[in-house]
Amino acid sequence: MSQQVSWVIKQGFKLGLMHNMKLEKANSEQDWEKASSLLSQVVDRLNGLDRTLWAKDQVSVASVQQSYRLDELNFLIETTFVGVVFLQKSDPLFWPEMTEHDSLYIHKLAIDPVRAGEQLGQKALTAIIDQAKIRGFSWVRLDCDDRPELHRFYQNYGFEMLDIKDVGEFRVARYQLLTNTIK
Repeated sequence: MSQQVSWVIKQGFKLGLMHNMKLEKANSEQDWEKASSLLSQVVDRLNGLDRTLWAKDQVSVASVQQSYRLDELNFLIETTFVGVVFLQKSDPLFWPEMTEHDSLYIHKLAIDPVRAGEQLGQKALTAIIDQAKIRGFSWVRLDCDDRPELHRFYQNYGFEMLDIKDVGEFRVARYQLLTNTIK
């Protein structure tokens, strides 16, 4: 693929022109199990590639229920269920200095391992940014593990790395993207 074609595709993703992914809010207690199951599959795949990201106990139903609310759980739908993401309006643990409520925070973005390599991560980001704009958020912010492939993924999409910091037992890279939404 030529660099020019690659650039056009990347810009299309950023502008939301080439995605049909939807965010569907969780609406029942059974949705916790669905999310935990997919997150467990991602843990298994990454462990098999020797790229541990989360421990199994971090993605158990009890753990995700303790960390998030049901209305923050979203399923990524592209005709069928392809992933999960938690979207929060505040994140005092990883972003304590952000006191204005002008940001949407991404947590545990995960794509079904069976669908790996289909550019669904980029489509998911586009759907999340579209949702942030609809909801009037000026920023989309996230923290991720400090590893090169995650840096490339978010930077290639246009996120700016703010810093790398230690938060409790985690060393995280913090990223942000201005949605160009004017309040």
